[in-house]
Amino acid sequence: MPPSVTTPSATEPTTAQRRSLAQLRTAAGQFAVIAADHGDPLVEMLDGLGLPSTPDAQRAFKLALVDTIGRDASAVLLDPDVSLPAVVDQDALARDVGLLVRIEADGHAVADGLRRSRLIDGLGAAGARALGATAAKVMVFLRADREDLDGYTAQLVRTALEDCSRAGLLCVIELMTYRLDDEEPAAFAARKADLVREGAVLLQECGSRVLKLEYPGSAEQCARVTDALDVPWAVLSAGVDHEAFCGQLRAAMDGGANGFIAGRSLWKEAVGLPAPEQRRFLADTGRRRMADMLGVLEAAA
Repeated sequence: MPPSVTTPSATEPTTAQRRSLAQLRTAAGQFAVIAADHGDPLVEMLDGLGLPSTPDAQRAFKLALVDTIGRDASAVLLDPDVSLPAVVDQDALARDVGLLVRIEADGHAVADGLRRSRLIDGLGAAGARALGATAAKVMVFLRADREDLDGYTAQLVRTALEDCSRAGLLCVIELMTYRLDDEEPAAFAARKADLVREGAVLLQECGSRVLKLEYPGSAEQCARVTDALDVPWAVLSAGVDHEAFCGQLRAAMDGGANGFIAGRSLWKEAVGLPAPEQRRFLADTGRRRMADMLGVLEAAA
């Protein structure tokens, strides 16, 4: 007699997604993910420092990052065109560290004043699987006060989620809010927490099972996000300094976040260093920072 199979609810993970979640999280069930999927932003950092920004230069940095701080992470988030397949093929990725693969393209288009993300042509869930992905990741720009479930972004998210579902692959959806061209900075700042919460709800309604979200401003605002959702979310660092991010992470965990998917707050200073110093920074300062962040998660468990 075949084993009984429970059909998951709209927000409950499937068996395959549940397994992926276990591989992306710590033993305590928290996300401790290092983000290093930066493409154009890393090129801009290197160019701004007057350093080579070739694929080889980017790859060397990411190999060193994954082989140092990455060994303390529950998973790493990488790009599919520079980091991979080298990080896997050169054994830089530890066997017990999960792999998130970015499947959205760099940059964005603009239509009617709204930003539009797009998926990488010809990659999709199958391409991410071929690179060894534990799960895929899609970042979208979204103004939930200007778009709804029939909008471009919701359709893009559903397309990605359906593709990943057919492949039995979990897909993490990352939400980035943004200021409109005719919007005053103060008005955007005042609206930011609502935009994060409302955008997260919209993405859940599209079928998202895991979300990567901006810090909405306080533990209370984090709790409002958590209360509005039935799916787990992890906070991103947005490149703030390490001490600032640790404070945000504590507040996020107090407000019900399930961990972090963070990048530049851990490693941004290493980008401009010569290779030997870069690796020392990552192995020393970078790993100390990671230990601080893991300590915040442990205290919240």
